[in-house]
Amino acid sequence: MHPTGKWPILLSLAYLVFVIYGSLVPLDFRPRPLDEALERFVDIRWLELGIGSRADWVANVLLFIPLAFLFEGWRHRWGGRRKVRVPGLPVLIGCMLFSTGIEFLQVFFPPRTVSLNDIAAETLGAMIGIVLWHVRGPFWMAWMEGWRREHTLSGTLQRLLVVYLLILFGYNLLPLDLTISPVELYHKWKEGKLHLVPFTYGFEDPATALYTLTTDAVIWIPVGFLLARAFAFPRRKAALAGLGMAAMLEFLQIFVYSRVTDVTDILLGGTGALVGAFAAGHRTVSGAASGPRRSALRPWLAAWLGWTLLLLAIFWYPYDFTDDPATIRERLDRFWRMPFIAYYYGTEFRAVTEVLHKTAFFLPLGVLLYLPVPRMRVGRHYESYLALVILALIGTPLLVEFGQVLLPGKTAGSTDLALEILGGLLGFLLARMVISRRTTVT
Repeated sequence: MHPTGKWPILLSLAYLVFVIYGSLVPLDFRPRPLDEALERFVDIRWLELGIGSRADWVANVLLFIPLAFLFEGWRHRWGGRRKVRVPGLPVLIGCMLFSTGIEFLQVFFPPRTVSLNDIAAETLGAMIGIVLWHVRGPFWMAWMEGWRREHTLSGTLQRLLVVYLLILFGYNLLPLDLTISPVELYHKWKEGKLHLVPFTYGFEDPATALYTLTTDAVIWIPVGFLLARAFAFPRRKAALAGLGMAAMLEFLQIFVYSRVTDVTDILLGGTGALVGAFAAGHRTVSGAASGPRRSALRPWLAAWLGWTLLLLAIFWYPYDFTDDPATIRERLDRFWRMPFIAYYYGTEFRAVTEVLHKTAFFLPLGVLLYLPVPRMRVGRHYESYLALVILALIGTPLLVEFGQVLLPGKTAGSTDLALEILGGLLGFLLARMVISRRTTVT
Protein backbone atom coordinates (compact mmCIF):
# COMPACT_ATOMS: atom_id res chain seq x y z
CA MET A 1 0.00 0.00 0.00
CA HIS A 2 1.36 3.42 -0.96
CA PRO A 3 0.36 6.64 0.73
CA THR A 4 -1.74 9.05 -1.24
CA GLY A 5 -1.61 12.80 -1.52
CA LYS A 6 1.28 15.20 -1.41
CA TRP A 7 1.96 15.11 2.34
CA PRO A 8 4.75 12.45 2.17
CA ILE A 9 6.67 14.64 -0.30
CA LEU A 10 6.15 17.79 1.75
CA LEU A 11 7.11 15.99 4.95
CA SER A 12 10.29 14.61 3.35
CA LEU A 13 11.34 18.01 1.99
CA ALA A 14 10.51 19.77 5.26
CA TYR A 15 12.61 17.28 7.21
CA LEU A 16 15.46 17.68 4.71
CA VAL A 17 15.42 21.45 5.27
CA PHE A 18 15.38 20.84 9.03
CA VAL A 19 18.47 18.60 8.81
CA ILE A 20 20.36 21.16 6.71
CA TYR A 21 19.43 24.05 8.98
CA GLY A 22 20.17 22.10 12.17
CA SER A 23 23.55 21.00 10.81
CA LEU A 24 24.68 24.54 9.94
CA VAL A 25 23.27 26.61 12.83
CA PRO A 26 24.33 29.25 13.87
CA LEU A 27 24.94 29.94 10.16
CA ASP A 28 28.10 31.92 10.90
CA PHE A 29 29.56 31.65 7.39
CA ARG A 30 33.32 32.19 7.19
CA PRO A 31 34.63 32.21 3.59
CA ARG A 32 37.89 30.40 2.92
CA PRO A 33 39.73 29.28 -0.26
CA LEU A 34 38.37 26.05 -1.73
CA ASP A 35 41.74 24.31 -1.71
CA GLU A 36 42.19 25.16 1.98
CA ALA A 37 38.69 23.86 2.78
CA LEU A 38 39.35 20.62 0.86
CA GLU A 39 42.67 20.14 2.63
CA ARG A 40 41.04 20.56 6.01
CA PHE A 41 38.16 18.28 5.11
CA VAL A 42 40.45 15.50 3.87
CA ASP A 43 42.29 15.70 7.19
CA ILE A 44 39.20 15.12 9.37
CA ARG A 45 39.69 12.69 12.23
CA TRP A 46 37.82 10.25 14.40
CA LEU A 47 36.92 11.79 17.76
CA GLU A 48 37.04 9.84 20.99
CA LEU A 49 33.58 9.04 22.32
CA GLY A 50 33.23 9.48 26.07
CA ILE A 51 30.02 9.25 28.07
CA GLY A 52 29.37 12.96 27.40
CA SER A 53 29.84 12.85 23.61
CA ARG A 54 27.98 9.55 23.27
CA ALA A 55 24.67 11.42 23.25
CA ASP A 56 25.83 13.60 20.33
CA TRP A 57 26.74 10.49 18.34
CA VAL A 58 23.35 8.89 19.02
CA ALA A 59 21.64 12.16 18.07
CA ASN A 60 23.31 12.02 14.64
CA VAL A 61 22.13 8.44 14.22
CA LEU A 62 18.56 9.43 15.07
CA LEU A 63 18.72 12.47 12.79
CA PHE A 64 19.10 10.34 9.65
CA ILE A 65 16.65 7.55 10.52
CA PRO A 66 13.52 9.57 9.53
CA LEU A 67 15.36 11.05 6.53
CA ALA A 68 16.19 7.65 5.03
CA PHE A 69 12.81 6.23 6.04
CA LEU A 70 10.88 9.00 4.29
CA PHE A 71 12.96 9.02 1.12
CA GLU A 72 12.88 5.22 0.84
CA GLY A 73 9.11 5.48 1.02
CA TRP A 74 9.21 8.24 -1.58
CA ARG A 75 11.37 6.07 -3.85
CA HIS A 76 8.92 3.17 -3.52
CA ARG A 77 5.97 5.39 -4.37
CA TRP A 78 7.42 6.79 -7.61
CA GLY A 79 10.02 4.18 -8.51
CA GLY A 80 8.53 1.01 -7.10
CA ARG A 81 8.46 -0.76 -10.45
CA ARG A 82 12.15 -0.21 -11.10
CA LYS A 83 14.20 -3.18 -10.03
CA VAL A 84 17.12 -2.53 -7.69
CA ARG A 85 19.54 -5.36 -6.92
CA VAL A 86 20.13 -4.15 -3.36
CA PRO A 87 16.96 -2.69 -1.78
CA GLY A 88 17.55 0.77 -0.38
CA LEU A 89 20.97 1.17 -2.00
CA PRO A 90 20.12 4.40 -3.92
CA VAL A 91 18.79 6.05 -0.76
CA LEU A 92 21.76 4.85 1.29
CA ILE A 93 24.25 6.23 -1.23
CA GLY A 94 22.30 9.47 -1.39
CA CYS A 95 22.30 9.82 2.41
CA MET A 96 26.03 9.10 2.58
CA LEU A 97 26.76 11.76 -0.06
CA PHE A 98 24.42 14.18 1.67
CA SER A 99 26.11 13.56 5.05
CA THR A 100 29.55 14.03 3.52
CA GLY A 101 28.41 17.24 1.84
CA ILE A 102 27.02 18.60 5.11
CA GLU A 103 30.30 17.83 6.90
CA PHE A 104 32.22 19.62 4.14
CA LEU A 105 29.97 22.68 4.39
CA GLN A 106 30.56 22.77 8.13
CA VAL A 107 34.18 23.70 7.37
CA PHE A 108 32.80 27.10 6.35
CA PHE A 109 30.50 27.37 9.40
CA PRO A 110 32.47 27.47 12.64
CA PRO A 111 32.00 26.58 15.45
CA ARG A 112 30.59 23.39 13.87
CA THR A 113 32.74 20.31 14.50
CA VAL A 114 33.75 18.28 11.45
CA SER A 115 34.46 14.62 12.18
CA LEU A 116 34.25 11.15 10.71
CA ASN A 117 32.11 10.17 13.69
CA ASP A 118 29.22 12.25 12.31
CA ILE A 119 29.42 10.66 8.85
CA ALA A 120 29.55 7.16 10.36
CA ALA A 121 26.64 7.89 12.72
CA GLU A 122 24.49 9.40 9.99
CA THR A 123 25.25 6.51 7.63
CA LEU A 124 24.23 4.07 10.36
CA GLY A 125 21.04 6.07 10.89
CA ALA A 126 20.30 5.91 7.16
CA MET A 127 20.77 2.13 7.19
CA ILE A 128 18.39 1.79 10.15
CA GLY A 129 15.82 4.02 8.45
CA ILE A 130 15.92 1.92 5.27
CA VAL A 131 15.58 -1.32 7.22
CA LEU A 132 12.66 0.10 9.20
CA TRP A 133 10.91 1.01 5.97
CA HIS A 134 11.26 -2.51 4.58
CA VAL A 135 10.12 -4.05 7.88
CA ARG A 136 7.04 -1.93 8.63
CA GLY A 137 7.27 1.16 6.44
CA PRO A 138 4.12 0.74 4.35
CA PHE A 139 2.14 -0.04 7.50
CA TRP A 140 3.27 3.15 9.28
CA MET A 141 2.77 5.32 6.20
CA ALA A 142 -0.74 3.91 5.82
CA TRP A 143 -1.31 4.50 9.54
CA MET A 144 -0.29 8.13 9.15
CA GLU A 145 -2.47 8.48 6.06
CA GLY A 146 -5.32 7.01 8.12
CA TRP A 147 -5.54 10.19 10.21
CA ARG A 148 -7.30 11.85 7.30
CA ARG A 149 -9.73 8.98 6.76
CA GLU A 150 -10.46 8.25 10.43
CA HIS A 151 -13.97 9.40 11.37
CA THR A 152 -14.57 7.64 14.70
CA LEU A 153 -13.76 9.15 18.07
CA SER A 154 -12.27 5.97 19.53
CA GLY A 155 -10.01 5.46 16.51
CA THR A 156 -8.77 9.05 16.68
CA LEU A 157 -8.09 8.82 20.43
CA GLN A 158 -6.21 5.54 19.97
CA ARG A 159 -3.94 7.23 17.44
CA LEU A 160 -3.42 10.16 19.78
CA LEU A 161 -2.45 7.77 22.58
CA VAL A 162 0.18 6.11 20.40
CA VAL A 163 1.67 9.48 19.43
CA TYR A 164 1.62 10.74 23.01
CA LEU A 165 3.34 7.63 24.38
CA LEU A 166 6.01 7.82 21.67
CA ILE A 167 6.72 11.43 22.64
CA LEU A 168 6.59 10.68 26.37
CA PHE A 169 8.94 7.68 26.23
CA GLY A 170 11.17 9.22 23.57
CA TYR A 171 11.74 12.41 25.52
CA ASN A 172 12.29 10.70 28.87
CA LEU A 173 14.98 8.46 27.38
CA LEU A 174 16.95 11.41 26.03
CA PRO A 175 19.79 12.28 25.72
CA LEU A 176 20.33 8.57 24.98
CA ASP A 177 23.76 8.41 26.61
CA LEU A 178 23.06 4.70 26.98
CA THR A 179 25.12 2.36 29.09
CA ILE A 180 25.04 -1.23 30.31
CA SER A 181 28.49 -1.00 31.86
CA PRO A 182 28.39 -2.14 35.52
CA VAL A 183 31.11 0.40 36.30
CA GLU A 184 29.12 3.30 34.81
CA LEU A 185 25.92 2.11 36.49
CA TYR A 186 27.80 2.03 39.80
CA HIS A 187 28.99 5.60 39.22
CA LYS A 188 25.41 6.59 38.44
CA TRP A 189 24.34 5.15 41.78
CA LYS A 190 27.14 6.97 43.61
CA GLU A 191 26.18 10.26 41.91
CA GLY A 192 22.71 10.03 43.41
CA LYS A 193 20.80 9.29 40.20
CA LEU A 194 18.97 6.23 41.55
CA HIS A 195 16.28 6.85 44.20
CA LEU A 196 14.54 3.71 45.40
CA VAL A 197 12.77 5.37 48.33
CA PRO A 198 9.97 7.71 47.20
CA PHE A 199 10.01 11.44 47.95
CA THR A 200 13.65 11.51 49.04
CA TYR A 201 15.00 13.62 46.14
CA GLY A 202 16.27 16.97 47.36
CA PHE A 203 14.90 20.11 45.65
CA GLU A 204 16.35 23.62 45.71
CA ASP A 205 13.22 25.19 47.19
CA PRO A 206 9.53 24.35 47.83
CA ALA A 207 8.38 26.08 44.62
CA THR A 208 10.67 23.91 42.50
CA ALA A 209 9.52 20.79 44.34
CA LEU A 210 5.84 21.67 43.82
CA TYR A 211 6.36 22.42 40.13
CA THR A 212 8.39 19.25 39.46
CA LEU A 213 6.14 16.85 41.34
CA THR A 214 2.99 18.36 39.83
CA THR A 215 4.29 18.18 36.25
CA ASP A 216 5.50 14.60 36.78
CA ALA A 217 1.89 13.65 37.60
CA VAL A 218 0.23 15.89 34.99
CA ILE A 219 2.11 14.35 32.04
CA TRP A 220 0.37 11.04 32.79
CA ILE A 221 -3.14 12.51 32.91
CA PRO A 222 -3.59 12.25 29.10
CA VAL A 223 -2.59 8.57 29.30
CA GLY A 224 -5.35 7.73 31.77
CA PHE A 225 -7.84 9.93 29.91
CA LEU A 226 -7.12 8.33 26.53
CA LEU A 227 -7.12 4.79 27.92
CA ALA A 228 -10.53 5.39 29.48
CA ARG A 229 -12.04 7.08 26.43
CA ALA A 230 -10.41 5.14 23.57
CA PHE A 231 -10.33 1.65 25.10
CA ALA A 232 -13.10 2.01 27.73
CA PHE A 233 -10.69 1.10 30.55
CA PRO A 234 -12.23 1.28 34.03
CA ARG A 235 -10.62 3.87 36.29
CA ARG A 236 -8.67 1.31 38.30
CA LYS A 237 -7.40 -0.44 35.17
CA ALA A 238 -6.35 2.86 33.59
CA ALA A 239 -4.49 3.84 36.77
CA LEU A 240 -2.73 0.45 36.92
CA ALA A 241 -1.81 0.72 33.24
CA GLY A 242 -0.34 4.18 33.85
CA LEU A 243 1.51 2.86 36.88
CA GLY A 244 2.95 0.00 34.83
CA MET A 245 4.03 2.28 31.99
CA ALA A 246 5.67 4.69 34.44
CA ALA A 247 7.50 1.77 36.07
CA MET A 248 8.71 0.57 32.66
CA LEU A 249 9.94 4.05 31.81
CA GLU A 250 11.83 4.43 35.09
CA PHE A 251 13.42 1.01 34.56
CA LEU A 252 14.60 2.01 31.08
CA GLN A 253 16.00 5.25 32.48
CA ILE A 254 18.41 3.23 34.61
CA PHE A 255 20.40 2.61 31.42
CA VAL A 256 20.44 6.30 30.41
CA TYR A 257 23.45 7.60 32.31
CA SER A 258 22.40 11.21 32.78
CA ARG A 259 18.76 10.54 33.73
CA VAL A 260 17.58 10.20 37.32
CA THR A 261 15.52 7.12 38.15
CA ASP A 262 13.09 7.81 40.97
CA VAL A 263 10.36 5.57 42.39
CA THR A 264 8.43 8.77 43.11
CA ASP A 265 7.80 9.19 39.40
CA ILE A 266 6.15 5.75 39.26
CA LEU A 267 3.67 6.69 41.99
CA LEU A 268 3.00 10.06 40.38
CA GLY A 269 2.46 8.35 37.02
CA GLY A 270 -0.23 6.11 38.48
CA THR A 271 -1.84 9.09 40.23
CA GLY A 272 -1.87 11.16 37.04
CA ALA A 273 -3.40 8.28 35.06
CA LEU A 274 -6.12 7.88 37.71
CA VAL A 275 -6.95 11.59 37.53
CA GLY A 276 -7.13 11.33 33.74
CA ALA A 277 -9.48 8.34 33.95
CA PHE A 278 -11.79 10.25 36.32
CA ALA A 279 -11.74 13.25 33.98
CA ALA A 280 -12.72 11.01 31.08
CA GLY A 281 -16.00 10.22 32.80
CA HIS A 282 -17.21 13.83 32.65
CA ARG A 283 -18.92 15.38 29.64
CA THR A 284 -17.75 18.92 29.09
CA VAL A 285 -18.82 19.95 25.60
CA SER A 286 -22.03 19.40 23.76
CA GLY A 287 -21.91 18.89 20.07
CA ALA A 288 -25.19 20.72 19.46
CA ALA A 289 -24.97 24.33 18.42
CA SER A 290 -26.78 26.81 20.59
CA GLY A 291 -27.37 30.53 20.51
CA PRO A 292 -24.58 33.04 20.93
CA ARG A 293 -25.33 33.56 24.61
CA ARG A 294 -22.65 35.36 26.58
CA SER A 295 -23.26 33.04 29.54
CA ALA A 296 -22.13 30.07 27.41
CA LEU A 297 -18.78 31.75 26.85
CA ARG A 298 -18.08 32.84 30.39
CA PRO A 299 -16.83 29.50 31.84
CA TRP A 300 -14.40 28.96 28.95
CA LEU A 301 -13.17 32.56 28.95
CA ALA A 302 -12.63 32.26 32.71
CA ALA A 303 -10.71 29.02 32.16
CA TRP A 304 -8.62 30.71 29.45
CA LEU A 305 -7.87 33.62 31.76
CA GLY A 306 -6.95 31.23 34.57
CA TRP A 307 -4.57 29.28 32.33
CA THR A 308 -3.02 32.52 31.09
CA LEU A 309 -2.37 33.62 34.68
CA LEU A 310 -0.83 30.21 35.39
CA LEU A 311 1.47 30.59 32.36
CA LEU A 312 2.58 34.00 33.59
CA ALA A 313 3.21 32.60 37.07
CA ILE A 314 5.37 29.78 35.66
CA PHE A 315 7.26 31.61 32.92
CA TRP A 316 7.89 34.79 34.94
CA TYR A 317 9.12 33.05 38.09
CA PRO A 318 11.03 34.29 40.18
CA TYR A 319 9.66 37.70 39.09
CA ASP A 320 12.95 39.62 39.41
CA PHE A 321 12.04 42.25 36.81
CA THR A 322 14.53 44.89 35.73
CA ASP A 323 13.87 48.48 34.73
CA ASP A 324 17.39 49.22 33.47
CA PRO A 325 17.00 50.73 29.95
CA ALA A 326 20.37 49.46 28.70
CA THR A 327 19.62 45.89 29.77
CA ILE A 328 16.16 46.01 28.21
CA ARG A 329 17.53 47.36 24.89
CA GLU A 330 20.19 44.67 24.78
CA ARG A 331 17.66 41.92 25.47
CA LEU A 332 15.27 43.32 22.83
CA ASP A 333 18.10 43.28 20.28
CA ARG A 334 18.79 39.64 21.12
CA PHE A 335 15.07 38.80 20.96
CA TRP A 336 15.05 38.70 17.15
CA ARG A 337 18.12 36.51 16.75
CA MET A 338 18.19 33.71 14.20
CA PRO A 339 15.70 30.92 15.04
CA PHE A 340 17.02 28.15 17.31
CA ILE A 341 20.46 29.75 17.64
CA ALA A 342 20.09 29.83 21.44
CA TYR A 343 19.30 26.11 21.46
CA TYR A 344 22.46 25.31 19.52
CA TYR A 345 24.71 26.51 22.33
CA GLY A 346 23.12 24.05 24.73
CA THR A 347 22.78 20.29 24.54
CA GLU A 348 20.40 18.41 22.23
CA PHE A 349 18.46 17.34 25.32
CA ARG A 350 18.10 20.95 26.42
CA ALA A 351 16.89 21.96 22.97
CA VAL A 352 14.24 19.22 22.88
CA THR A 353 13.20 20.12 26.42
CA GLU A 354 12.67 23.75 25.49
CA VAL A 355 10.70 22.88 22.34
CA LEU A 356 8.36 20.55 24.26
CA HIS A 357 8.18 22.92 27.21
CA LYS A 358 7.07 25.86 25.10
CA THR A 359 4.56 23.98 22.93
CA ALA A 360 3.08 21.76 25.66
CA PHE A 361 2.31 24.60 28.08
CA PHE A 362 0.44 26.54 25.40
CA LEU A 363 -1.43 23.57 23.91
CA PRO A 364 -4.17 23.66 26.63
CA LEU A 365 -4.65 27.34 25.81
CA GLY A 366 -5.73 26.41 22.29
CA VAL A 367 -7.98 23.62 23.60
CA LEU A 368 -9.76 25.97 26.01
CA LEU A 369 -10.25 28.54 23.27
CA TYR A 370 -11.88 26.00 20.97
CA LEU A 371 -14.30 24.45 23.46
CA PRO A 372 -17.01 27.14 23.10
CA VAL A 373 -16.95 26.95 19.29
CA PRO A 374 -19.28 23.92 18.88
CA ARG A 375 -21.93 25.78 20.91
CA MET A 376 -22.07 28.68 18.46
CA ARG A 377 -23.88 29.26 15.22
CA VAL A 378 -22.08 30.85 12.31
CA GLY A 379 -22.70 34.57 12.37
CA ARG A 380 -21.50 37.86 13.76
CA HIS A 381 -20.82 36.49 17.27
CA TYR A 382 -19.01 33.47 15.82
CA GLU A 383 -16.73 35.64 13.69
CA SER A 384 -16.07 37.98 16.61
CA TYR A 385 -15.09 35.04 18.79
CA LEU A 386 -12.71 33.67 16.16
CA ALA A 387 -11.05 37.09 16.03
CA LEU A 388 -10.68 36.89 19.81
CA VAL A 389 -9.13 33.41 19.43
CA ILE A 390 -6.53 34.70 16.97
CA LEU A 391 -5.75 37.60 19.29
CA ALA A 392 -5.37 35.27 22.27
CA LEU A 393 -3.21 32.70 20.43
CA ILE A 394 -0.77 35.45 19.42
CA GLY A 395 -1.20 37.95 22.24
CA THR A 396 -0.69 35.53 25.15
CA PRO A 397 2.72 34.29 23.92
CA LEU A 398 3.70 37.90 23.17
CA LEU A 399 2.81 38.89 26.73
CA VAL A 400 4.80 35.98 28.16
CA GLU A 401 7.90 36.55 26.03
CA PHE A 402 8.07 40.33 26.32
CA GLY A 403 7.59 39.94 30.05
CA GLN A 404 10.63 37.67 30.03
CA VAL A 405 12.60 40.42 28.30
CA LEU A 406 12.40 42.25 31.64
CA LEU A 407 13.70 39.17 33.50
CA PRO A 408 17.51 38.95 33.20
CA GLY A 409 17.51 35.33 34.35
CA LYS A 410 15.20 34.25 31.50
CA THR A 411 15.91 33.63 27.83
CA ALA A 412 13.36 35.41 25.64
CA GLY A 413 13.37 35.13 21.88
CA SER A 414 11.40 34.92 18.67
CA THR A 415 11.97 31.13 18.57
CA ASP A 416 10.13 30.66 21.85
CA LEU A 417 7.39 33.02 20.65
CA ALA A 418 6.87 30.95 17.49
CA LEU A 419 6.83 27.68 19.46
CA GLU A 420 4.27 29.03 21.91
CA ILE A 421 2.00 30.23 19.12
CA LEU A 422 2.41 26.84 17.44
CA GLY A 423 1.48 25.07 20.69
CA GLY A 424 -1.73 27.07 21.04
CA LEU A 425 -2.63 26.49 17.40
CA LEU A 426 -2.01 22.75 17.74
CA GLY A 427 -4.24 22.66 20.80
CA PHE A 428 -7.03 24.48 18.93
CA LEU A 429 -6.79 22.12 15.93
CA LEU A 430 -6.52 19.04 18.14
CA ALA A 431 -9.66 19.97 20.05
CA ARG A 432 -11.44 20.66 16.77
CA MET A 433 -10.47 17.25 15.40
CA VAL A 434 -11.50 15.30 18.51
CA ILE A 435 -14.79 17.11 19.07
CA SER A 436 -15.78 16.86 15.41
CA ARG A 437 -15.19 13.09 15.59
CA ARG A 438 -17.41 12.81 18.66
CA THR A 439 -20.25 14.80 17.22
CA THR A 440 -20.34 12.60 14.08
CA VAL A 441 -20.62 9.33 16.00
CA THR A 442 -24.09 7.95 16.56
